[in-house]
Formats: sequence, C-alpha cells, structure tokens
Amino acid sequence: MKCPACGTWYPDQKLFCLSCGDLLSSKDGKVRLGEYLLLEKIGQGGVGVVYRARHEGINQEVAIKLLNHSSFGDTQHMQRFKREMRLHEKLEHPNIIHLIDVLEEGEVMALVMELLRGCSLKEYVIHKGELPLGEVIYVAKAVLSALAVAHEQNIIHRDLKPSNIFLTDQGEVRLMDFGLAKSTTSNEDITASGITVGTYLYMAPEQILGKEIGAFTDLYAFGIVLYRMATGILPFMSTGGGEFEIMEKQVRHQAEHPKKLNPNIPDALDDLIMHLLQKIPEKRPKDCAEVMSHIEALGESQRVSIDLADMQSGENTVSTLSDLNQTVMDQEQSTAAMIEAEEEAVEEDITDTISYNTLLGAFLIESPAAPESPPFDMRHPPALSRDTLTHLRKAIAKIPPLPEVWYEVQAIFDDIESSPADLAKVIVQDAVLTANILEICNSAAYLPAGAKPVTDVALALARVGMGGAEALILGEIIPEFGGIKKSSKYVRRLWFHGQAVAMIASTLSDYSQVVDSQSATMFGLLHDIGKLVILHAEPDDKLDKLKSEIHAGKDVLSAELDVLGYSHIDAGMMLALHWKLPRKVHRFIYYHHFPCWQNPQSWPPDIQASTMLIHISHLCLSSLLAEEHQDVRGMQVLDAPLSHVHDGIWQDNFRSHVPGSESIMRKPLNLPITDASLYSQLRVQVERLQQAFPDLYSGV
Repeated sequence: MKCPACGTWYPDQKLFCLSCGDLLSSKDGKVRLGEYLLLEKIGQGGVGVVYRARHEGINQEVAIKLLNHSSFGDTQHMQRFKREMRLHEKLEHPNIIHLIDVLEEGEVMALVMELLRGCSLKEYVIHKGELPLGEVIYVAKAVLSALAVAHEQNIIHRDLKPSNIFLTDQGEVRLMDFGLAKSTTSNEDITASGITVGTYLYMAPEQILGKEIGAFTDLYAFGIVLYRMATGILPFMSTGGGEFEIMEKQVRHQAEHPKKLNPNIPDALDDLIMHLLQKIPEKRPKDCAEVMSHIEALGESQRVSIDLADMQSGENTVSTLSDLNQTVMDQEQSTAAMIEAEEEAVEEDITDTISYNTLLGAFLIESPAAPESPPFDMRHPPALSRDTLTHLRKAIAKIPPLPEVWYEVQAIFDDIESSPADLAKVIVQDAVLTANILEICNSAAYLPAGAKPVTDVALALARVGMGGAEALILGEIIPEFGGIKKSSKYVRRLWFHGQAVAMIASTLSDYSQVVDSQSATMFGLLHDIGKLVILHAEPDDKLDKLKSEIHAGKDVLSAELDVLGYSHIDAGMMLALHWKLPRKVHRFIYYHHFPCWQNPQSWPPDIQASTMLIHISHLCLSSLLAEEHQDVRGMQVLDAPLSHVHDGIWQDNFRSHVPGSESIMRKPLNLPITDASLYSQLRVQVERLQQAFPDLYSGV
C-alpha cells in the first residue's frame, strides 16, 4: 500500500508511515483516532505532528498534536510529551491555547486542542516588518498575561518565540507549545544537567550555560520578542559562525538599542527592551507584573490586522491572517506543480527555465535521467566470486580497527540529549586528539570573524556543532590504510567529499522531521568508505584501468565490478562490519545508490528519505564544485579538475536519477528546493570547509 501523505510504499498494512510519520488510512480511505476523523496535516515539530480533525459525534473541528512514530518508544520524547500533557492541563487562560482532551492508547499519544485559524507572530512580522506601537502593546499584554498564569503555576515556558505565539483571524493572541516547559516545583526534568533546550535566537544566557532558570528566563526571551516586533529583526544573528556565534553573542554581547533601528520607538519601550535583555538575571524586571506596568504606560493597544493597503499583493489576495498561512501553502503547491511540469518537459533545455543556484537546479542539471534498462538490479547484485571474497577479506583484515574512543564518542552521539560538554569529557582523555581538535576548531574554517581562539574543548565543539564535531573526530582517528596515508591526496579528496556531503545533508535535515541531523552526518561521512578499501587493496594498474573506464562514461558500479570483481558498496559493507559500525550504516551503504537506478517503490520505506537526502547532497556538492572549476567565484583548484571531488579515480563519476524520485525532496523531506538563499548558504559552508583542506584548494 502507499502512504497518502508522502507516497512511501509498504508491503503490509501498518499504523504509521515510517517515512513521514503520518497515520495510514483504514479501508474506507479515512484516518481516525478514536472518535476523531483526521482531515489534514497542518504542522510538524521535533517530536509531534499536528492535524486538523473533526469529532464525528458532535461535528466539532479541533487540532490534534500527535507524538510521531519515530518518537514513540523513545523514553525521553515520550516523557517530554507526557509532561506537556500534565503541565498544559494546569493552564486555563484566554491567551493560552485551550486543551480539550488527551488521547493515550496503544501506539497513540496525542493532545486534542482548539483549532485556531490565523497565523503565527513570526509569519505576521515577516509579512509586515516592524509593527505599529499599538500592535506591539496589544500582543505584549496578551503574552505577558499568559506567561503570568504559567509562572503562578511555577511553570517556565523555556521556548518563547514568535512561532509559538499565534494570532487568530479575530485578532486574539494565544501562547502555544509547552513541550519544553519545566515545573520549578518538581525535580523532574528530562533534559540532562547542563544541556540546553530551546531556540538559541531567543535563549537567555543562563539557559545557554546550563545554569538555574526561572521566570526571568522567559522574560529575557520576551525581550527579544519585543525587539523583533518593534524593529522587524533580531538583536543577535549569525554572520557565518552558526549556532556558536549566536550563543556567544547571547552570553557576552550587548544588543544594539532598538531605537537606533527604528527611531519611532518611544524611549520608554527602548529602555524596557534593554532592561529585559540584561545578561544577569537579577538585573532584569522581577516578574511579569512589573513588565506589564511598563507596557501599559506606553499607550493604547491596537488589535493586529492586515492593513487594507496590504490586501492586494500581486495576484494573491491577503485579507486575513489565515491568508498568510495560505500563501505559504500556495507556494508549496506551486513548487510541486513546477516539478511536475519539469517532468513533462524533460526533453527541453531546462537551464533556460530553472535557476542553477537552487537544489532543484542542481538536481535537474547535475543528474541525468537513469537508463531505461539499468546494468543490473541493485536489489540482487552480482555475486562475488570466492577468490574476490578472499581477496577482500585479506585486505580488510590488514586495516586497523577504529580506536576505542570512537565507540565512546558514538555512545554520546546516539543520545539525543547529549551536549558538547559531554563529548568534551571523552575527547580530553586523549591529549593528541584534544590538540588536533582545538587546532582545527580554531582554524579559519571554523573561527567566526573577529572571534578569539578558544582553549576549552567544549566551547570549541559547540562552535562547530555536534554534527561537525562527529566529522572532525572521525577524520582525526581514522586509521592509516596500509600504503596510503591519511595525509595522501587520494584520501584527503575522498575525506573532503565525505565531510562536505555530511555537512550539506545535516543542514538539509533541519528542514525535515524524518531524518535527524546525527544520522544525516554519519551517512554522509561513511557512505563511500568502500573506496578507501579499493585504494588500499588494489595495485596501481587496476586503479588506472578503473579510472579509465569511469572516464569513458561507464557507470561507477559497473566499472568497479568489471575491473575489480566487486564494488565499493561490497567493500564498504565489509569494512563497516570490521569497524563494528552501527547496523543502520551497513544498511545505508547497501542502499545509497538506489536513487540512481531503482524505482522509489523498491526502496525500503524506512530508508527512502535518508537515501534521497544524501543523493541531493551529492548533487548539490557537484553543482557547487562545478561552479568553482568554472572560476565563477574567483577560486582556483590546485590539482586535477574537482567538479566531483572524490579521488582522481572517481572524479568523472555522475549520479543519475529515476522518475518520481524528485518528489521525495518535497515529501517527506520538505526541502525548499527553489530557495536560492539556501543554496548560497551551502556555498558558504563548502567554502569554509575547503579552508580546512589547503593542500587541495588555494585562493579560498
């Protein structure tokens, strides 16, 4: 059967779709949870999916927040969801979204809430820019009233931000999403000590540093929300240093006065915002009541609404707050229609109609259509001969195992609540590894402009992020392969490719709720490790012949099988066993070339999204590096053309695609495939990574 939401195929009836987390329909084609008929998905978060639904008994429409399939069975996610249930039941206020019912049975855990029609404060500010003073006062008073009730119940929200503040079509304001809320009267906290939860752009210094939090923590975030409403922008943003740069600014930097950005702001509002953004909690207002008195003194409030002047925008009419949500959905549908049109017009010159500098452009331009008759069915690849198998086993047996520190590191990465501080405790036990990690983290590739080098390993790892840290650590501890050294250009090129694909995949995984960043990073790093085995195991004459076959246009897998008797997939599977890598890595290595030949219906449901994510990451990297070779950014390549940077053997490799596979980029991956700004962001990331490989690149 086929999932109606994302198109994933299943051999048997199941309750949940393993790819997108949607519930699968019953025999009548409808999806139900108890007495509720699910009508459509209207939102998705880290652990939950939100549906518009209808109670069939009383014909009442509601919103249902359902713990998604990937989180069900995860103890921490389930505890967090249950805690949200308990805390939300304590909160009754006109400015807090109303909880109607709780569903908990079998594999189902859900919150039934009132259905709101409108848009988030984030969407409203994006649409309108800086808000009139009256609207700032109106929203601020409503949010403060809701926070005050929560604080009276000793509940700290911990994730206050515009996307968690909803504006209804009637002009009402609702505070939502208590998934990260914490009771100050309970010892229960499912986040480990010293671990930060929330959104760094709105996070108080004490929350970032893992110190004690309280009502003052929410007031700091409220100050940033006020700043955003009054100026249209955020006080602290990244200029290329990523999350670490934002964290560092929240902890150490003073925000620019909002009045400098919007001279129309009253001095009293400017003073209040700067008071709320004090780094030391004791220097902020003591509670919501104190802040409310300052807000009320600013003047009359004004309900939020769409200005008449804004009602006509091109061909799209925006007359209600709900229309802002609808505009986003229309853009998604427009993207889907464009992809379908591209499929029908595949014979035409697509470079005339598609922007090269987007994911969609990379997919269509860098990836030719797969042959109608592929060389072989990858579900049943050619069997290896006994001699070939013996040859491979002997070669891999000579490869040293991964050091024990790698398995300790992996245990930390497998814990979704782990932090750079936890990872640092393992790293510092190895003096050489510590020195190497600090050197890399303080290099031009990772040091934000104007930032000082750090000597604290935890801060250094926070700078590169957990995904980047995994790549760096593996790169430092990977053993030498016989005659080829870690420093050889063959290995360096291959390792650059793995790190770049991992970095792109990790960034793209942020848009998806079906592939986590840690898995995206590991799959990107390790999918081609079989090529290391080939470099180690084969003599130069065979490597030269393999390169010649690929250069002549033969598919990589076919060329490897013809010349070597095995493929890098075979070698990678065996090395993964030798290195005792997680089973999910074994499976991914086996399936990662499926997007090149195999119809999506033949891909295992639980791995469709991840294989497509790595596939588009490959194509994006190929597109970016093709730009470099064409010198479009003034960059020069030292060595052979690097339009596809593996080692010199695989440089002429390309990845084809099968019809229908591009739809996975939309659902379930939810990638912004026509967003040129995302493509530019990825270009910057690749350029920064190149600075860590000066032996391969100059002029970077």
